[in-house]
Amino acid sequence: MLDSVKSLVLNYSYQPLQFCSAKRAIIMILSGRAEAVESDGYVIRSPNAEFRLPAVIRVLNLVRVKRSNRIAFSKKNILRRDSFMCQYCGDTRQPLTLDHVFPKSKGGEAKWDNVVIACKPCNLKKGNRTVVEANMRLMKQPKQPQFQYFHFAVPTGPKSHLDIWRKYLPEKIIKGAYYS
Repeated sequence: MLDSVKSLVLNYSYQPLQFCSAKRAIIMILSGRAEAVESDGYVIRSPNAEFRLPAVIRVLNLVRVKRSNRIAFSKKNILRRDSFMCQYCGDTRQPLTLDHVFPKSKGGEAKWDNVVIACKPCNLKKGNRTVVEANMRLMKQPKQPQFQYFHFAVPTGPKSHLDIWRKYLPEKIIKGAYYS
């Protein structure tokens, strides 16, 4: 249970850093590297002690988080930019692949403005041709996003944890969370 239940880790300044297992959270508290901020009432017992399972902990030393102004070029970020949707037909149900608008074999580069998400049927139809040669259209021109994606997703767990985490996480992260 201690490995499956997650705890929110806050920086010294109360900014969310990451999620860790409840076991790791208890170890951090007992070793003096963190303090428990909130608990939802679950209790862990050992032969000699009783611990409240922390839902939120705060590290006692400030962790410097390197924030880049540039968004990394990756498949995950291209999927996010294109809303997990084929940029040729708009389908979201088919398996999705990366497609080079100007094919690599003709000198196309793996850059933000040349790579889009395509469903397998559209990618096969386009093949090793340009969009014009394949007589296809893009739903929107690919470009580098100008906003940063939040770096972690809310893990599954008890609803009581989500209610506690709501105070510390941005609302856009909480909206997509599913809890029992």
